[in-house]
Amino acid sequence: MKAPSETWLSLAQVRALMVLTERHVRRLARDGRWTSRPSESRSCNGKHEREYSLGSLPAGAQAKYLEEMRKPLAIAAPSIEQTLPLFPPTQSVPPPLAGVPENRKGLAHERYEAIRLLRDFRARSNGHRPAFRLADGRTVSTLGELSSYIGSQLSRPVCAHTLSVWEKSFNREGYAALGGRPRSDRGQSRFFKKHSAAAVFLQNKFLHEGLSRQMAGEALVREWPAIEKKGKPPSTETVRKFLVKLPEPAKVLAREGKRAHERKCSPHIQRTPPEAMAWWISDHRVFDVLVRNTLFPELPGDCAYRLWLTLICDWGSRKFVGFCFAPTPSSRTINSALRVAILNHGMPRNFYWDNGKDYKKVRRDLEEITLAEEAGALLARDAVKVGITSALPFRPRSKPIESYFTRFSKRFDVLWRESYVGNKPGACPEAARDSQKEHKKFLAGKSATTPLPLDAEFIAAAVQWIDEYNDTRLESLDHRTPNEVMEEQRPERSRVPVNSRLLDVLFSERVKRTVLAGGCVELDRMRYEPVDASLFALDSRKGRQVAVLRDPYNLGEAVAADPETLQFIGELRIQQFVAQCPNGRITRDQIKAGLRRERSLRRGYAEYLAALQAIATGQGWKTEREALLERAGVRTGTDDRPALPLPGVPGARRLAAASPRLSSPFVSDAAERDAEVFAKVEVEEEMPLPAAAVPG
Repeated sequence: MKAPSETWLSLAQVRALMVLTERHVRRLARDGRWTSRPSESRSCNGKHEREYSLGSLPAGAQAKYLEEMRKPLAIAAPSIEQTLPLFPPTQSVPPPLAGVPENRKGLAHERYEAIRLLRDFRARSNGHRPAFRLADGRTVSTLGELSSYIGSQLSRPVCAHTLSVWEKSFNREGYAALGGRPRSDRGQSRFFKKHSAAAVFLQNKFLHEGLSRQMAGEALVREWPAIEKKGKPPSTETVRKFLVKLPEPAKVLAREGKRAHERKCSPHIQRTPPEAMAWWISDHRVFDVLVRNTLFPELPGDCAYRLWLTLICDWGSRKFVGFCFAPTPSSRTINSALRVAILNHGMPRNFYWDNGKDYKKVRRDLEEITLAEEAGALLARDAVKVGITSALPFRPRSKPIESYFTRFSKRFDVLWRESYVGNKPGACPEAARDSQKEHKKFLAGKSATTPLPLDAEFIAAAVQWIDEYNDTRLESLDHRTPNEVMEEQRPERSRVPVNSRLLDVLFSERVKRTVLAGGCVELDRMRYEPVDASLFALDSRKGRQVAVLRDPYNLGEAVAADPETLQFIGELRIQQFVAQCPNGRITRDQIKAGLRRERSLRRGYAEYLAALQAIATGQGWKTEREALLERAGVRTGTDDRPALPLPGVPGARRLAAASPRLSSPFVSDAAERDAEVFAKVEVEEEMPLPAAAVPG
């Protein structure tokens, strides 16, 4: 609807609103009290007709015009309480109370019994005057006396004339007339219908300026002489009834805003229930319960805080398939919940979740915008395709998971009475405030106990509640459980398993670390050691960097991968400290286990080296020393004595012909002359000594 200053009315419309003559309307416009302008239409004499601005008319005329504009809308919605004469008078008398609205049957029955007595009295008189004895002992013989008596005995006493009117209505329209007709102005204030300008003023104060009902009524009383020249201002009760009956959507839009109007008053779309594993919906929710911290190192110990839940629900089966608890929601909690859900149920066809920054980051990863080549190769190899839809921003009703959060709020949070703080500040119970005071004393050391539950206890109860919900029969599922619907539509044997390496790449936190002795890595002051199957693969990379992929909310396990290609190397687990025991038994057992791992690792390396040597020997490969001597021309004989060097070696001569007994390939000149002298000397053979003469 246009603003009053932009709305122009014809002369006939102004006369209908103000009940004025044509001459008077023209005079008011000519005097400047009303704004007018020539219109495009012409009268019979060829002159342009004048049209008048609605904003220049009095407030009463503007309110009346506004009411006339609303009448077509009111006519389009017929009244529920409207009653019609269902049986014409010419028809036979229908059963009693036929055609009477349900809420007026008691009143119609009482009126019917009253006029029935009068009709019986008239039928029995038949020209003479009968006498009736009443319950109080009196006797009546006229119709007027009987009417007065019957009218005085009703729940709301009436006169004889009213009884006559009821009887005439019954004879004319039947039983439908006995229930009474709703007033034509039902639901409307007769006072403000008469004072339309005051009604507009009051609505403007209450809706546009956002004043309370009392303040709007006080403003109307203060400005009454300027708004309405006659009459008295309305009472506080009249103002309250008028403002209460204003349309609720108009009140919400004016006083709370557009978002509240869309959330509370806008019609919603009825969605067709999808199949199981077709859509997964996800969002964050904070519990309305204060707990005591014992699990999360990023928070001070024993501090009071409210846990957040990242929940993933299968839309078709209504089953909670994945969840993660944390002090603050983030993309890491989303990844952790998705990892658990996909490992247990497989990959769905579509995701439907919130439009926040954390969900946008996860969406980019799943759409391969920030993935490495290894993740893209895994996606292509496993033919994993998933669609992602983000909900409309600032519209909670567009996310079906909100109804599941409401179930949490009404059925789980309220169980923690001592620490339940409500879903808004004004709804915090007194018991919760007392618990917070007691917890402050506990932190200050003034009290030995606190009423706040441990976060570990709360999480264990929440997980149990989720398991029980998945086994609860729901009316929306035709009294079947979410687990039953999931198993019927997507049995476990038909679910396609997802490669765990792909989940590591998609949903794990990545950091680079240097491999230490034994294939271990250190992360967040914790030491991770390889599992038995990955011991050799990680130990062989000692001193090199690897990418450690880890679920931040499941720190017990991790995966090592190549930092460039994210190719899988091995699995890691957190290293447990060796516990000290008085008798040392546990310590010895654990040390023996460590020594066995060390021996197995050394044995693996020894077997590997032996395999290399066997391959070299089988292929006839020579060592570097043997290859060097061979290049130098040195041959190794069968008696392990090297042959003489080849001619041309400086300072050396071949002496094989002169002295075959000389084994050295290099001799001096003096040694050569002595060899020539002693070459012709004959040596006598020595006689062997007897055995007895041999010493020893």
